[in-house]
Amino acid sequence: MSNENPKFILRDPTKSEEYKQIILEDCLDQLCKIAGRELFIMLPEDKDDRIPYLKKEIKKTLDLL
Repeated sequence: MSNENPKFILRDPTKSEEYKQIILEDCLDQLCKIAGRELFIMLPEDKDDRIPYLKKEIKKTLDLL
């Protein structure tokens, strides 16, 4: 038996995909306001496609600035 204390793994919410998605959605919203871009988004059903989609829309909006 090891004399080491057990290491507890705590989930960092800032590393979760859901948290990243929320932050990217907020960034996109703020950039659209600055750029004067009206945007209605329908996120992809596949969760793995959502963050790449948001990043693509953020890049499009940045090009308008």
